Amino acid sequence: MKSLWKVWFSRRRSIYIRIARQCHSTPWRAYYLGHGGISRSIKDIKILKALQQQGIISRIYPW
Repeated sequence: MKSLWKVWFSRRRSIYIRIARQCHSTPWRAYYLGHGGISRSIKDIKILKALQQQGIISRIYPW
């Protein structure tokens, strides 16, 4: 529930929602990955690449 409020009141909420819709995921997952969460699937990698293209994250680390 805590992450729900963080996403809802984020300045980049619309970006997280748009990326989540494009990748068939949730805005909470996009927020989590954008703030250093661990990717566990190909879908997560797509979200990370989209976040990088939007300029939200600077690098995707391979570990």
